[in-house]
Amino acid sequence: MAEASKKRTVFHKLASILTGKPEEEEEKAVPKKRLAQDQGARAPAAQDPLDLAFVKNFVSSGGKFLYCENKDELRDYLDKIRSETDVTSVFCRNPELSEQLSGARYEVLTEGAALADAFACRSEYLVAFNGGIMITEHQTRGHKLDQLPHTFLTFAYTSQITENLRSALSGIRRRYHGNLPGQITTIKGPQKVKDMQDSQPGQVCNKDIYLLLLEDQV
Repeated sequence: MAEASKKRTVFHKLASILTGKPEEEEEKAVPKKRLAQDQGARAPAAQDPLDLAFVKNFVSSGGKFLYCENKDELRDYLDKIRSETDVTSVFCRNPELSEQLSGARYEVLTEGAALADAFACRSEYLVAFNGGIMITEHQTRGHKLDQLPHTFLTFAYTSQITENLRSALSGIRRRYHGNLPGQITTIKGPQKVKDMQDSQPGQVCNKDIYLLLLEDQV
């Protein structure tokens, strides 16, 4: 319980640093030593824990990171995305996500991906090494990336963060018992990637990507 609480605090602090969200009241309540440790999240990636390394690399590629401590906060972020963007309709084939999106007053489409403003899915793994979100045909439902809307709303849990592409692929092999799914793809933010080698196998998807990261008990 204490470890989970500590992780939530660190994620919340990092999200505030990355987004520029004011945290004056929280900072007053946190000892200076703890603040120095949290701000150390901006140190070289090699010294970062996997979770913080992933978030920093994901954001540096242009991804939009939203950490959700609970379902109410998830709903608030979905409301904010809808009110601050032109996204009102979402292509989604996941029943649980569809329910959450409908609750946030999005029009959910299960057919006609090209007609939607955004695409919503869960993820297989979050790769700390390059800040990539690994998805497969189980998320895209057989659609090619260029057949999907420009805006992605991706949902993941903190336990899905893994060190590198090799560990992510090993996890997929275990999950699907050797029946490796097709269309294994690493998606990142819209900024161009200088070195494509860090994203193989798979490919970089230059989409406008939101990641809503939840704790596993949410």
